[in-house]
Amino acid sequence: MKWCGWNKAIVFVMLSVMLAACSSGPGSSPSSSGDAQGDSSATSKGRDSQPVTLTIFATLDPAFMNQMGLEEAIRKKYPHLSIKLVSINSKDITFQSALASGQSPDLVCCSIASIGELKELQLISDLTPLMNAVKFDVNRLQPGMADVVRSYSEKGEFILMPFYTSSAVLYYNKGIFDKFAVPYPKDGMTWDELYEVAKRVTRLDNGIQYFGFTFNEQNITYKNQLGLAFIDPKTKKAAVNNDGWKHWMETMSMFARIPGNVLPPGASESRVFLNDQRTAMRTGQTLLPMLPEAEKNGLNWDLAALPEFTGMKGAGTQMNAPFFAIPPASKHKHEAFQFIEVMLSEEVQSNLSALGYVPVIRSEMAKQAFGSKYPELKGKNLQAFFLDAIAKPAPYSDYNSHAANIMFKKLVEVGGGKDANTALREADEAINKQLAELMR
Repeated sequence: MKWCGWNKAIVFVMLSVMLAACSSGPGSSPSSSGDAQGDSSATSKGRDSQPVTLTIFATLDPAFMNQMGLEEAIRKKYPHLSIKLVSINSKDITFQSALASGQSPDLVCCSIASIGELKELQLISDLTPLMNAVKFDVNRLQPGMADVVRSYSEKGEFILMPFYTSSAVLYYNKGIFDKFAVPYPKDGMTWDELYEVAKRVTRLDNGIQYFGFTFNEQNITYKNQLGLAFIDPKTKKAAVNNDGWKHWMETMSMFARIPGNVLPPGASESRVFLNDQRTAMRTGQTLLPMLPEAEKNGLNWDLAALPEFTGMKGAGTQMNAPFFAIPPASKHKHEAFQFIEVMLSEEVQSNLSALGYVPVIRSEMAKQAFGSKYPELKGKNLQAFFLDAIAKPAPYSDYNSHAANIMFKKLVEVGGGKDANTALREADEAINKQLAELMR
C-alpha cells in the first residue's frame, strides 16, 4: 500500500488555517531560521506573536485534517500561524514538480515508502535539535516506535514523526463460520493454526465459492513480521535468498495452495470480504471506516489479533505509518515543530483514534477513543489493534520499496506453485539488477 495514493485531488489545494494560542516555555525557542539552539525566552515570545505561514507539501486530503480536529486544535494554541497546503497526488502534482514551481515547504507529509525520494530531494532533516529545544519526550510514543524511526537514518537520526499507525488485524465473517459450524478465530493464534482454520472454511457450497483466508500480498510483504532485510545495508546487495525469507515465503504462500482459496484474477480482496461477503478471514489495510456500511448490507463480522510466527509471541508487523518531516531549507522550523506537537497532542490523537486510526502516543484516553466515531463498532474486539507490539525494525535501505515490489510478486508465484528456493534466487537476481540501475 502506498499511502500517497490516499489523496484524490488533482490540483493544488490551498488551505489557510488560522492557528492556535501562543505557548512558550522553557527551552521551546529555536530561531525562525531553523537553528534550534540558543534562543532567549523573550525572543521566542516575540517571534511567536508574529504571523507565520507554513507551506506543507502533503499527500493528505484537506478534508481529513478537518476530520481529525487539527484545524481547531492549532487555532486554540498558535493563532499566529496559518498554513498553505500543497496537495501532492503523485500523478499530476509530484514533490519534484511542486519544488520546480518555486515553492519551498516547511513540512512534508507522506508514507514510509517515500523516504528515499524525500531524501534525494533534500526534504528531510534531523528533528533531534528541535525536540531537545522543547524537551519533547520520545517516551510519549508507542513502544518501539522511536527505534523504528531512527532505523530509517544511517546515523540514527530522528528524521520524521509518524502521526498514526496502521496496525494489521484479522477480520472475519462470523456468518461463514456459523454456516459451516466452525469456531471463530481467536487472539494469539499462530499462522499454522490459522492455516488449519482456513482449510475448514474454504468451501464450494451451492455453487458459491467461499475463501478461507486472503490478504493483500504487497501490504503483508512490506510489513513482514520477521523483521527481514530486503537489502544488506553494508553491501548494498539483495538480502532475500536465505532461510529466513524462505520460512516467511513458505508460511505466507501456503494459504494460496488451499484448493479453492485463490481469488479470481483482478478481484479486490477487500471488496470480496466487504461486498461479496464470501471471504471468511482477511488481513491488510484497515477496513474500519467501511465496515459500518458493510454491516448494514448484512456482514456479520468481528476481529482477532494478527496471527504470529511460532516462537514470536506478540510480534506484530513492521510499522506502517504516514509521517511529517521538516526540510533542512525551511525558514520556520520552530513553527513547523509546533505544528507537529499539536498533531501529537492528546486531543488530536484521540480524534484520530475515534476515526479508527491507531494513535502513536501512549495515552489511555486516545486508546479508549478508538473507533468511537462509529457506534456500529461497539461490542467488537477493537482491542485486537493494540495486542501486538511493533515488529523489530528491519534494516532500512532507501531502495526497500523497489525490492519489496519484486518480493510480493514472487510471493504470488510461490502461492501458485513455484518452488520457494527458485523464487528467492530469482528475486535476489532481480533486486541486484534493479539496484545496479538505480545506483548508476
